[in-house]
Amino acid sequence: MILKASDGHPLQALWVIMLYLGLRPGEATGLTWTDVDFDNAIVHVRRSLKLERGKLIVDERLKTDRSRRSLEAPPPVIKALRIHRELQAATHEAIGDEWRDGHGLVFTSSIGTPLGPRNVHRSLTNLTERLGLGAWHPHELRHSAASLMSEAGVPMERIADQLGHDGTRMGLLVYRHATKPTVDAGRAMTAVLR
Repeated sequence: MILKASDGHPLQALWVIMLYLGLRPGEATGLTWTDVDFDNAIVHVRRSLKLERGKLIVDERLKTDRSRRSLEAPPPVIKALRIHRELQAATHEAIGDEWRDGHGLVFTSSIGTPLGPRNVHRSLTNLTERLGLGAWHPHELRHSAASLMSEAGVPMERIADQLGHDGTRMGLLVYRHATKPTVDAGRAMTAVLR
């Protein structure tokens, strides 16, 4: 629902990459074009955009050692990133000297500067409220990614690797949420107790 509704939004590729890959907001906004391997459909998570003392910095110190990872990018992610790259190049060309180098960042403001966390939050909240979903925080896309992977049967160890966690504990306790209103263990118990 969010991805369809964001069609044409300047940050659509950001929502796509966060939902499909489960990136932290700072990891997604800290991606540079050199981190995107279009030929092999891989996104390398190597840095994070952080707000320190009121200033946005691109930092290679990630949250955990496991946060540094290379992720397979499904076709919708690659497609969204290709479109985004074309739009960014057109914007850069249109404003010429007004463009500020955003460290080669994939996601920038309309003038090429890094995206502030508040702006990202506000943009997503405006979208989700318009859809009647309430005020979402960008981390909720990460939670949704973990929940959807779990629902699809992806083992928790692989989900932890995808999210850059050191183990499965965070995924089990914090990130995975039920996507159905009921627990379906009854079928398994029926089969065992026959």
